[in-house]
Amino acid sequence: MIIFPGAGGGADWAHLSFNPHTGWIYVGYGLINSGYSNSRDGRVNTSRPLGEYFAGGIAAVDPVTNKPVWVRDGEWSLAHGNGILTTAGRVMFQGGPDGVLHAMDDVTGDVLWSFQTGAGVHTSPISYEIDGEQYIAVFAGGNGLPYPDIPKGDHLWAFKLGGTVAPAPAPVPPSKRNDVRTAPVTGAAARYTVTIGRIWDATRGAPGATENTVAQNAMSPQHLTIPVGATVTFVNPEGNASAHAAVSFFDDEFDTGVLMPGRSWTHTFTKPGTYFYNDAIYPQNTGKIVVS
Repeated sequence: MIIFPGAGGGADWAHLSFNPHTGWIYVGYGLINSGYSNSRDGRVNTSRPLGEYFAGGIAAVDPVTNKPVWVRDGEWSLAHGNGILTTAGRVMFQGGPDGVLHAMDDVTGDVLWSFQTGAGVHTSPISYEIDGEQYIAVFAGGNGLPYPDIPKGDHLWAFKLGGTVAPAPAPVPPSKRNDVRTAPVTGAAARYTVTIGRIWDATRGAPGATENTVAQNAMSPQHLTIPVGATVTFVNPEGNASAHAAVSFFDDEFDTGVLMPGRSWTHTFTKPGTYFYNDAIYPQNTGKIVVS
């Protein structure tokens, strides 16, 4: 079962901001699915399905009606520490996992100014005054949610009108897809075979000896690389006790159908691409085949 926008909520633990000038609450949200499975006692709660794309945005909400006044969808999830600051100058500030701090119009959400901080911004900007001059400060350090590869750093920035410090070099942004991060195994090393319901034993270079119906990496190998034109055999080995099935999603590239223990199915990959698939019986078990 897929839960949308996810068990972490559309708005998670980022700070909200109430602006007395507009009367609205501003909130960053994430569009991240969660997966839930309890089929045949293989239970995983609130996992984030591998292969899905993450996104998010900002919403201005009228607390009187509890309805959005406007919503701006964007390319990043903004619910995990990406706090919002609104000011009496009618400007609001928020940073993202790509390291960019934005200043926006508090009525429309239009971006007025942007600055690259060099690392993911997962803190709340603050405003303070020294000798009658206003400053905006933010810490950019990055974290691991929801993108495991958010750029990390140790950057404390303070801004004022007329500042002359240049932006930091742009880091490599995080992947917008919840990727499979296990090491790739070549088709030749795996004998062009995916064993369903088993965890790959990297030491032996072979599928594990026991069936696993819960782990996300219970595909052997979970990350397979092959050339165009290669044929891959998907097998449910005789030692497994359960039926399994490998089905690609997003692309509809292949569907093994239900494979009872001891049965197999083959597919030839004729075009380059990255193909995510999971076990239709135990859907948290996920794999990736990269064809080049």
